[in-house]
Amino acid sequence: MENITELTELVAPIRDDLTSGAAEIALRAITVFQSMLSDTDNLSPGQVKDILAHTARALVDAQPAMAPLFHLGNTVLFSVKEARTVLAIHEACNEALARFERQLCDSVAIIADHVWELIPAGELIFAYSFSSTVASSLLHARTKGKYFRVLCTESRPSMEGRKLASMLASGGIEVIHTFDTALGLVLPNCRAAFMGCDCIGTPGVVNKVGSWPLAVACRELGVPLYALAGTEKFVTAERLFEFERHERPGEEVWDTAPAGVKVLNRQFELIPFSYLAGLVTEEGILQEKDVEQFVSRLEVHEALKLEGSSFV
Repeated sequence: MENITELTELVAPIRDDLTSGAAEIALRAITVFQSMLSDTDNLSPGQVKDILAHTARALVDAQPAMAPLFHLGNTVLFSVKEARTVLAIHEACNEALARFERQLCDSVAIIADHVWELIPAGELIFAYSFSSTVASSLLHARTKGKYFRVLCTESRPSMEGRKLASMLASGGIEVIHTFDTALGLVLPNCRAAFMGCDCIGTPGVVNKVGSWPLAVACRELGVPLYALAGTEKFVTAERLFEFERHERPGEEVWDTAPAGVKVLNRQFELIPFSYLAGLVTEEGILQEKDVEQFVSRLEVHEALKLEGSSFV
């Protein structure tokens, strides 16, 4: 019971984080595994594995739209599967966590190099919501000497567009910021658009709500829209739609709504690949036909199969 209480407290900030991108949250989730693994020397190997499984499920349940949390837990659980001692479990788990962290960081660096080629020099480009991969890629391009301006919107209701604007401006990029419903006024001035994504499957990509109107507008205006993501965001079609479980309290949108008004606060949606100019990954710029080869290789640990329910 003590472990469950500790896990609930550790996962709560991740559950309540409405402004960070999926890769950024996955990096923070690594510390949750490390914390839960500490002080387990006196437990049996089976008990330690149960704690890790419970931690993996709790993190996935906290943010079901964010595939890196699933992949992080999946990686940890497979890494300790054959371990027979507590020491072996610790070693395997820590190695898996370090490997996953390196993979995330390496992916961002490679994606940034691909994005360099896609940014039209001297032009205005659009960036939506907050993605650490998008932010890193644009800052990388500016550091390498490419000049461009970025236009972004607030990304209501959590306003993470302000986080993106602040980060880019602090890195020397000129930013123009406005509200979401001004999209139709400003997007015609842009020559390319970029967004992150939280989850990728054969039906398309899942990202912050507002991405679909952006994609439709980009297609109508002929503005190429690129989604940036590492391959740790690929999942099966079944798991892709877990984002539909992610509904936040209506009070976050309107805390004084009158009786009789139900406030909908679903913050993720699906964007079909046909709306994208390309999916930029560490494996290159992929198209819809390329996705199946990545999804087909996925193996899911028994503890993370979808028959489960909420754990925290």
